[in-house]
Amino acid sequence: MMGKEKIRRADFITSIILQLFALWMLQATLKMPMKDTFGGVRNVWYVSPALFPLCISIALFLLGTVLLTHSLRTGGARQFIQGLKERERGLSDSSRRFIAILLALISFVYLYIPRIDFFLCIILFLLFFISVFYFDEVRLLNKLTYFYGGGSLVFLLLFVSGLSKILEGAFKYSMDVLALLFFIACYVYTRMLVRGDAALKHKLRVTLLMTFTPPLLLVPVFRYLLLVPLPHEGGIIGIMNLIRFALR
Repeated sequence: MMGKEKIRRADFITSIILQLFALWMLQATLKMPMKDTFGGVRNVWYVSPALFPLCISIALFLLGTVLLTHSLRTGGARQFIQGLKERERGLSDSSRRFIAILLALISFVYLYIPRIDFFLCIILFLLFFISVFYFDEVRLLNKLTYFYGGGSLVFLLLFVSGLSKILEGAFKYSMDVLALLFFIACYVYTRMLVRGDAALKHKLRVTLLMTFTPPLLLVPVFRYLLLVPLPHEGGIIGIMNLIRFALR
């Protein structure tokens, strides 16, 4: 388990990264039109495609601010500066957490969101992101980061090589199926790692609940109530569309 001092130091770094990412996301979102005219009909602000990323960026910045405030009050900044002075050899726990955060955010924004069903993107991101920090185990953080990074590398090679287009030519939702299998593999691997530890198994159940709850609430609200188009609507959102039409 990480000591409280190291956790506070890692919280300080995490909060800064979250705030910077939120500001970058907000800056990109503000370039999107909140109102526009299509076919002579003027759309109102609450159906703008900028609304969803705007809410996410503001929420991330607020969460980062709360985490930063807490880390400052508990000595996180002081521990971070002290750690820089000590110049620890090799990767420190905070550096490993930093790498995990970068991997999660970069793969989520640049690899998965433009190409994979948005619902699947969210659950992949949340399962990995929550697990590596909620478990608070360096051993698990390392193994899960390697596993998730390896899977993301496979997807990157599929997209760069053009094999993804060949697969989607054979079956439209091939990449969504692979993403779903990757999610299942991540869960099964995580479950194997926490086997025999009752406390970690409980945390995994909580992680799974928190992985599915936000997208199950937010995706239908934005897609069907606010009529906001999602970045990539694949197989899962297609199933949601069928359910919606069946219930109408």
